[in-house]
Amino acid sequence: REFVAQSRPPPRAPLVMPLDLDPIYCAEQIAVPPDLADVLKAYTKEVVRRQPADVYAFSADYFANLADVTAVPPEDTSAPTVHQLADAYSAVKGKGELSAADFESVCVGAGVPRATVQRAFRLGEFGSTAPVKPSEPLTLLLTMTDASFVGICASLFDVFGEDGKLTGVEFLALFAYLTAKDPSVTQESLDALETALGDKVNEKLSFGEANARVADVLAAIMDEGGM
Repeated sequence: REFVAQSRPPPRAPLVMPLDLDPIYCAEQIAVPPDLADVLKAYTKEVVRRQPADVYAFSADYFANLADVTAVPPEDTSAPTVHQLADAYSAVKGKGELSAADFESVCVGAGVPRATVQRAFRLGEFGSTAPVKPSEPLTLLLTMTDASFVGICASLFDVFGEDGKLTGVEFLALFAYLTAKDPSVTQESLDALETALGDKVNEKLSFGEANARVADVLAAIMDEGGM
C-alpha cells in the first residue's frame, strides 16, 4: 500500500516558555520576597494611572526602567533637600528652558546627586536632547523630599516662592504639574482649588495663608487618590 502523507502545519511554539520550577506541595514551601507587596502595589498604581493600551509592553518597559533605577547604588540616589532645590531654582530662575546637561550641572552644583537628577529625568520621561523647563524636573525632585502630600505642597512655596510666597496662579500651575499623572486629580479638582483661593488668586501668599483657604480641597483630593 501507498500512503500519501497529509500536509500538516508545524506545531506552534508556545508563547511563554514553561518555567522549570519545583512543585509546591504546602504553604511552608512558599517564600515571599519581602519587597514583593510594595513592588506590586507601585506597579498596579502606575497601570491604573496610565491606562496603557498594551499592558504587556507597558509592563516590560516599567520593570526595565525600575531595574535600571534600582541598579544605581543607593548612596548615589539620596534624596535632595528642599534647600538644595531652592538653590538650584535660584540659579536658573528667569532663564526659561535649559538643556538637560545644563540643568543637571546646576543641580549637581547645588549638591543634588547626579544619579538623583537622572532618576527625575526618567520619571518625568524627559528626553536627553530636548530642552526642559526647570520647574518641572525640580517639582519631581521635590516629591523625593517628603512622603507627605501636604508637605510637598508646602515645599513648593519654599523652592519656587519669593521669600516663601507664591501667587495663587503660580501655585495652581505647579500643583497641576505635580498631579498631572494622577487621574484622581481632575480639572474639577483644580477648579475647586482656584475657587477656594478666591480673590487672593493673584496675590502672593505663604503656604499657611494659601492652606487656610484650600485645606478642605486638598483633603478631598487626598481622600480621592488614597494619598
